[in-house]
Amino acid sequence: MDYFQLIFFAIFALVVARFLYGRLKYGSWTGSFLKGSIDRTIGEIRLSAGIGGTHTLKIHTLRSDEDDARSVALVVVSKAPLGASMQPYRLSKAQARELASLLTQAAQ
Repeated sequence: MDYFQLIFFAIFALVVARFLYGRLKYGSWTGSFLKGSIDRTIGEIRLSAGIGGTHTLKIHTLRSDEDDARSVALVVVSKAPLGASMQPYRLSKAQARELASLLTQAAQ
């Protein structure tokens, strides 16, 4: 085995190990990506649904080990017959309040 293959597999193993460690530490893939444990799920809103797949917005509260503060997580989950994707966003409490205010203004 040459050095290129050895280095490639070592880097690949480190990346996989980092994802698995985050999954074990925070208890979920979402928590792993957002660097915090999901405290509770507030709810979810179905954005669209069709034959090809669904798009859902999930809202969670996060508990972070680093600063012991709570924050809000917005996760857009897209599911299709041959794949899925998750796009997480972490908001502070102030950002979540500002977003709620903007959404209230837009809905009037």
